[in-house]
Amino acid sequence: MITDTEARIVYVNAAFERVTGYSRDEAIGQNPRFLQSGLHTPWFYDAMWAALTNGLPWATDLVNRRKDGSLFTEESVISPIRDSSGAVTSYLAVKRDVTHERELLEHSSQLVRERALIGETIRSLRARDKPEATAQAICRRVVTLSEVTAAGLFLFGLDGYALPIGFVVAGRSDPPLRRLSFQHSRYLYERAAQGPWIEPLLDRPSNPYNELMTGPGIHSVGYAPVRHDQRLIGLLLIDAVGDLNEATVTEALPALVEFADLAGALIGRDVAERSEMGRSRDHIATIIADATFYPVFQPIVELGCREIVGYEALTRFADGADPQAVFAEAAAVGLEQELETATLRASLEAAKTLPESAWLNVNASPGLILAGEPLRTMLAGSGRQLVLEVTEHTAIADYPSFRAAMAELGPKVQLAVDDAGAGFASLRHILELRPAFVKLDRWLVADLESDDARQAMIAGLRHFSLATGCRLIAEGIDTDRELGVLRALEIDLGQGYLLGRPLPIAAAA
Repeated sequence: MITDTEARIVYVNAAFERVTGYSRDEAIGQNPRFLQSGLHTPWFYDAMWAALTNGLPWATDLVNRRKDGSLFTEESVISPIRDSSGAVTSYLAVKRDVTHERELLEHSSQLVRERALIGETIRSLRARDKPEATAQAICRRVVTLSEVTAAGLFLFGLDGYALPIGFVVAGRSDPPLRRLSFQHSRYLYERAAQGPWIEPLLDRPSNPYNELMTGPGIHSVGYAPVRHDQRLIGLLLIDAVGDLNEATVTEALPALVEFADLAGALIGRDVAERSEMGRSRDHIATIIADATFYPVFQPIVELGCREIVGYEALTRFADGADPQAVFAEAAAVGLEQELETATLRASLEAAKTLPESAWLNVNASPGLILAGEPLRTMLAGSGRQLVLEVTEHTAIADYPSFRAAMAELGPKVQLAVDDAGAGFASLRHILELRPAFVKLDRWLVADLESDDARQAMIAGLRHFSLATGCRLIAEGIDTDRELGVLRALEIDLGQGYLLGRPLPIAAAA
């Protein structure tokens, strides 16, 4: 382009026409300012003309606007042209369209900034931070990305709702964390399963963040799934200025995906464990609420005459699950006492049809006994002799408190130490608690006729029981040979499949 000293265009070449979209006839006579994009300040042009009018060339990048309204970047060198006397007679601008090159350079610079931002995020996180603190730190970094005004990290709960554990709005205090509606949550979960995406920000009055995220101008939202071990656990989202056609929104998406991957790596394990715990808690709570269990009763027999003198109440679950595993699951999610209470109440109610002369053994954890209520009230309503079985596998930290709790249950409630010989407590439970009964574990009884060492151990326990006043109950008697050896060792009580299987109350009675 050539202009006169009044900055009127006097010449343009074919490349000018191709790049700007204006024809030569449209450009001749105009001031070059008709190409201005509005992105440069007036002072930028003042500096340019100060150099040119003083006879100095000016080299810079200019962002101008084509005839169709689109922007382009041109690398420009503008030089004054002098006559033979040295006077400036015109100005020559030699330009090159570098729009694509500058976009690549900016993209590269943006990637460098994003990598630095991700690195800073990792360095700023503290070991053992809770997922909520980690999520909030990630969101704080994400809102520093260009054109991003808000960021939130949502987790998909077992109940189907999306609940934020981090949410940051640029320039504002942190908003309270509120879950999204079920319908919106379900939409986000189904959409996230397909990968990252961008969509226009919709005005959703039901969205608790609607007012925070809707602002002046057109907005769009970018989403990136958060995964752990390939399982979708959440969603990282940004609220960005600009519509879907603007490159700034699209360019932010790769960084968002990387932050989402970072979030999955940092909080995924804790979130997965919480989810599993929540799933287990819901499972146990459903068992309790729906009473999908029933008691069975196994007879305790006087070995000499094979007469039933008591019953042990056991619990079976409707889905056939291993009772030990179900109670362990309940203990892991803090519902052990609730499940124990529900199953114990069912056992006591069903046992009313058993002979009054037979005592009833029920299993109870030390925690339930130490709690006092509701165990004390439940047992007080039973008219029969009761025996609480405490497994040797369970630790008791405070023996005096445990003995006091047992005493408060009254004289009709006695104590049995279960699984003797199989737990870590060895004989301490027996010595500290002085139970009325000690139950010999199945492993001591199995194939007893062929193991002299175990026979000797049982004989020693028999001597101990006589000295301390407790009675031994041999568990797991399955064969006549085992029964014969136990009789020879003067063990007077036992239970096992040989003597009677655990049965529902109708059959047991």
